[in-house]
Amino acid sequence: MSMLGVLRPLGQTWTALALVIFLVALFALPAGDFLAVQSFLITAAMLGFAGGLIWSASTGVKLIARAAEASAFVMALWIITPLFFVVPFLLLTPGMGYLQALFEAYSALTTTGAILAAPENVPDTLIFWRCLLSFLGGFLTLLTAAGVLAAFDKAGLELRKSFLLTADHDNIFSNLHVAARRIAVIYAGLAALGYLVLAGFGVPAFEALCLSLSALSTGGYTVSSGPLEGQVSGAAIATLTLICLLGASNIAYLRAVVTQRRIPRDTDVAAMLLLVVGLSVLFAIGTSGGSGPLAIIADAVFVVSTSGFTVDNAAGHAPLAAVLAAMIGGAATSTAGGLKISRLVILSRGSLVELARMAHPSGVVSVKHRGRTTDNPAMLALWVTVLGYIGLVAVAVVLFALAGEPFESAWSIASTALANAGPLHDQLSPDHGWPDLSSASKIMAIVLMVLGRLEVLAGLAAIAALFRRF
Repeated sequence: MSMLGVLRPLGQTWTALALVIFLVALFALPAGDFLAVQSFLITAAMLGFAGGLIWSASTGVKLIARAAEASAFVMALWIITPLFFVVPFLLLTPGMGYLQALFEAYSALTTTGAILAAPENVPDTLIFWRCLLSFLGGFLTLLTAAGVLAAFDKAGLELRKSFLLTADHDNIFSNLHVAARRIAVIYAGLAALGYLVLAGFGVPAFEALCLSLSALSTGGYTVSSGPLEGQVSGAAIATLTLICLLGASNIAYLRAVVTQRRIPRDTDVAAMLLLVVGLSVLFAIGTSGGSGPLAIIADAVFVVSTSGFTVDNAAGHAPLAAVLAAMIGGAATSTAGGLKISRLVILSRGSLVELARMAHPSGVVSVKHRGRTTDNPAMLALWVTVLGYIGLVAVAVVLFALAGEPFESAWSIASTALANAGPLHDQLSPDHGWPDLSSASKIMAIVLMVLGRLEVLAGLAAIAALFRRF
């Protein structure tokens, strides 16, 4: 394995993140919170120094990066990068320990949205820091899914492959900067549009900014504890619902909508909307008609997108359905967590094909997805991914229970951490939230958050590919 193939893109990514945080610190100067500005600048300096040093040391050398190098890059990105972001949590929240700061940093960057300190107990600058990290984490999720993890898709499956993955055989990162630029334009544009619409509906500027950033990244951060109802208007809730749907949609599909100026038909979008409808029906039954249509539909979208916002805590009336929907998640190459609904669509088609083969054993029937035939190894990889995901949740539940967590809360902790849907756990287990976890449980939750962003089996495949090279 070529370490240069790992370090150069990692250094470039850290340098870019440092530049963004430095600019944010400059914009924060007029607010007069110099401690926050100082913490932002320290973070930018650490990232910039590490990234710049690695980047400059590798300049001028031919880069060779294949599967093993891509694997190491993705793992390093999600495992190491959050370590740089603990400083604002430590400086801006008196009494917060290093483990708690680590938990908050990993939770924010993986867009999980689990918090240990309520918004009312932290300064506004830390609320913004959470939302900013979630927004940056959403961007990194899109970039790694479209530009790196797509290389691990089995032939014929191509869940994440799109115009964004156009790499040389010897350098998987050859056009990563092109993908980053294309994603950034759409991603930042949608965030800006969401902010303007929310502000237009009367949401205060600071709150509109935080909600737009966390909704698009499906982080689920708010500036006040509790349901959205009573905090913002119905029009603002409808806007947040739409933003979360966009965040849970395939970024390549969103770019097609923008460039073609029409809404093309897409199986993933249709399946996601069908899941929202089904979950809304269950929520309506669970609440016995006590919630309005907007609240029920919005809560269903917030669960499917794994953002975890809530209007009337409808998820608490159908907890099993909510957890299963969050574990399914949104579309591939989106900021949503979970297994990704694309996999479930292909498996459903595979089941129908097997039924057709039973009826017509001599017939030739194949599974197709987006016009491509999915071969048997790809279907096997899908089943392994799904079963591995479920198995990991089961093992995590046992480990959380052994760590002293109540069993009725352990399954919620495990599933929501792996699905990167942290706020959902607070709805399902209000008497035993994230702050109540033991130190061992917090560490296990961090591991699950990272595995969720690595899409579990894609991450394990990356680890296997890495160690096969040694």
